[in-house]
Amino acid sequence: WYQRRVRKQWYQRRVRGGEGERVLQKRHLQDVLRAIDPLGQLDEEVEETLLRIGDDFLEDVISSSAQIASHRKSKQLDTRDVLLYLDRHYDLWVPGFTRPGETDQGKPPKKDLCVEQHKQRMELVKKAQMQP
Repeated sequence: WYQRRVRKQWYQRRVRGGEGERVLQKRHLQDVLRAIDPLGQLDEEVEETLLRIGDDFLEDVISSSAQIASHRKSKQLDTRDVLLYLDRHYDLWVPGFTRPGETDQGKPPKKDLCVEQHKQRMELVKKAQMQP
């Protein structure tokens, strides 16, 4: 039920529309553009598309994070739910948040288990070839 409530609230905000109801606003988008290129300008259509993409991204993250929270039988959306979703589905890690056992430098590189297994098999093949 928590997930449905979050989706309903998000949908109600989107249906109302208007610049004041958006999480991302044109002003913020223009500030980011000025930080990158002080002389840069975006067409109105490009701004609307970027804002829509941002809203869709936030909707996806919020609703999926709510699913994770409900899966662990919680009625409250926690930071760890959002971080887990971003890590698993977008391979994003937010600086400043660490997992237990990690350093503050962020997410450690993932070890590819298949590569390690392949190396072990290749060593066994080389040993077998060297034996008469």
